Amino acid sequence: MERAYSLWEKGLSGSHHVWGKVELDQRGKVDMTVFPHEKHPFLNNLGKIFGIGHLDQQVRILFNLRKFDILYSPYSKSNTKLLLFLKALGLFRKPIVVTIHQPFWRGRNENKFFRSYSRFYILNYTASIFLSEPLLDKTIKLLKIPEKDYKNKFSLAQWGPDITYYERYCLKRKSFEECDFFISAGHTDRDFETLIEAFRGLDYKLKIFCTPNSIPKTVDIPPNVEVNWEVTLSFDLIPYYQRSIAILIPLKYPMSKEGCQGMTSLQDVVSFGKPLIMTRNPCLNLDVEKEGIGYCVDMYDINGWKEKLKILKENKEIWLEMSNNSQSTFKDKFNSDIFAAQLENVLLSVYKDKKR
Repeated sequence: MERAYSLWEKGLSGSHHVWGKVELDQRGKVDMTVFPHEKHPFLNNLGKIFGIGHLDQQVRILFNLRKFDILYSPYSKSNTKLLLFLKALGLFRKPIVVTIHQPFWRGRNENKFFRSYSRFYILNYTASIFLSEPLLDKTIKLLKIPEKDYKNKFSLAQWGPDITYYERYCLKRKSFEECDFFISAGHTDRDFETLIEAFRGLDYKLKIFCTPNSIPKTVDIPPNVEVNWEVTLSFDLIPYYQRSIAILIPLKYPMSKEGCQGMTSLQDVVSFGKPLIMTRNPCLNLDVEKEGIGYCVDMYDINGWKEKLKILKENKEIWLEMSNNSQSTFKDKFNSDIFAAQLENVLLSVYKDKKR
């Protein structure tokens, strides 16, 4: 997280990647400190043996308890496993507030023991902020959590992009005539293979930006598709986003993993006032078709992709309408200020309860 904050300070990344700190600093009611991620790598290696990620950070937190009132972890269980175990034993008394953007059950909810464990786990957090109402509802249903147990613990917050991007990029978006290719960037649960097949035979250009671990497995990539795994910083992608016709979010994942996949890429969609096409994900809070900012296609639907690509490439009026809707969605419903206000309410409420 300190790297994300450093990139924001240098102007190389948006504040939303620091999960509310920048905006809370500006609002002035909550003093948030970014706790260093790693100092003793050997502890993390030791943690892997016992299935505890980020052990180093958690151990150091135990020696800094007097420096904070609330522990806020945007990635929930990934770096709170030890602390939550100690909290269950009554040995860690600080409130823990987390954001939830992926399912807790991982497809094993049919096992009564695992379901009980997951329910016990999530309810030990002082407050859980879900980034999607469908995900919240699904969690309650699959883990069979009674209302009395979650009523004062679960809440919603719409994570959205850095509001300063609105005037910097969204209002200054390029015209339809200046945009000459489609773009798809990301690495988690991406289905670049289906997307590449959709572009095969089309007279449209596609630029894919991925990581070395998410390079498409397609062997014969057509000449109108370019794959780049060397450009990874958000800042370096800006010129490509600005010149893109639309942002494409192809996804693939088993139903057991259905969460907020594609959510980070949606930040880029509204930041640049672009239309989008994405694989349908009912767990996202933002309904892109209802908002009129883009289209959804079914998983692995090559023909569906082709159809929607042709609409956006060949219909300027539809493109312009979706771009305008994307801009207004950013301004009114989907930005970092809205997220910070909701986060602030939760943190202040937890602090108030702690003082009682």
